[in-house]
Amino acid sequence: MRPRTPDADAGTERDVQVGIAGLFNLRRDLDDPDNIDANVRAGVDVAGTNLWVLFFAILVASVGLNVNSTAVIIGAMLISPLMGPIVGVGYGLAVQDMRLIRRALRNLLIFAVISLLTSTLYFTVSPLRQAGTELLARTTPNLWDVLIAFFGGSAGILALTRKSISNVVPGVAIATALMPPLCTVGFGIALGDWGMAGGAFYLFVINGVFIAFSTFVFVKLIKLPLRGQVSERARWSTSLFTTLTVLGVLVPSAYLTWRFVQVQRFVAAATQEVDELARDDRFLLLDRDIDPDKRAILLTLSGEHREEGVAPRIAGRLAAQGFANTQVSVRFSGSERVNVTSLKQELRQDVLVQISREADELRKRVQELQAANDKLRKAQPAHAQLLAEVRAQLPQATRIVAASGAELPLRAAQPAASASAPAPAGAAQAVLMLRIETPRPLPRAERQRLERWLAVREPGHAVFVDYGTP
Repeated sequence: MRPRTPDADAGTERDVQVGIAGLFNLRRDLDDPDNIDANVRAGVDVAGTNLWVLFFAILVASVGLNVNSTAVIIGAMLISPLMGPIVGVGYGLAVQDMRLIRRALRNLLIFAVISLLTSTLYFTVSPLRQAGTELLARTTPNLWDVLIAFFGGSAGILALTRKSISNVVPGVAIATALMPPLCTVGFGIALGDWGMAGGAFYLFVINGVFIAFSTFVFVKLIKLPLRGQVSERARWSTSLFTTLTVLGVLVPSAYLTWRFVQVQRFVAAATQEVDELARDDRFLLLDRDIDPDKRAILLTLSGEHREEGVAPRIAGRLAAQGFANTQVSVRFSGSERVNVTSLKQELRQDVLVQISREADELRKRVQELQAANDKLRKAQPAHAQLLAEVRAQLPQATRIVAASGAELPLRAAQPAASASAPAPAGAAQAVLMLRIETPRPLPRAERQRLERWLAVREPGHAVFVDYGTP
């Protein structure tokens, strides 16, 4: 076997590097630049179909948010054309087409105004005024929304530049969620809740800016051809404006993310301390109120120990975890001394008694169902014999059905004066029911003969026969 030379080893290494680079090559399966340009410009247009689709999408999203339906909201995201002008802004910045940028910004403004007017009008006339979880989820944006918008927009522009139609675009529309924030702004305006409206509008701005920014970045990486010529000064001013816009949107979201993390950490630490207090047999925790915004905890306790050091101890432990100046208030309910251990044992005993009682009732019910099932199983052979005998007497019958039951004779209603002491009902009587269908109605004499025979054959049953024709 021929030994490998250094040149061969170097060639193999280059092949591996080229192969790995090829896996991540953005120009693989790239569509014709003219087709990409035409698709982006078609999505920017505001007139005609896009405007009608926007109107219907905003109504669908408003209804979904109003009734708190996630499925309806997802449907509105899929049909919304709002992403087109935003992608147009990022694409125009990358290919230096100032006319496209101005047109996309103008159409985006028109889209946003129509969306706000439509959603505000809907929520003004809607009788449902309570904000559900889907609405509240759009009012507190943070850095994770920035990441979602950037990565979602990146996937969107990569899908838009491919030759084949990709299934990535619907997922991008759902992930970036442009329509629900605008609807939430309309809800806030309709109810006069400007804090909610402001938070939702900021989420829409985050999504719009970072979808456009990711589009700009990846169009540059793909190296699509320029579509316009701008001066060096205009290019510098555009780059400066883009940078300031991205930073202006990013910095507040970073601060809101820091606040969100602090709130979650405080709630987790406070809950842990309160749970540890609840496990103390000297106290019975009746109520807790943790307010992360005010860094305050209010506890309601009962027990034989009214220790004054409970609040300082909890506050000190929280301060050691980085939550200084936490206000902990403890109030004791009732003036009597309570044996907390005994009370907890009584509560456990009550729960066990209740569970045992419910288990006995379920066991009794199961036994009744089993008895009824056994009775039905035993009655089936008797019914089969009866049906055979009736069929022998009425060979012209096309259908014979037998069923057993019980009848409880009820007494007439008692006068109002004796309603407090009702008379006992009579004993239940066994009933045999037959349904006989014949091509022609049976004569009366034959019916009477059959019923007399049934009465003799089934002496312990009240026999009811229903006659009919198919």
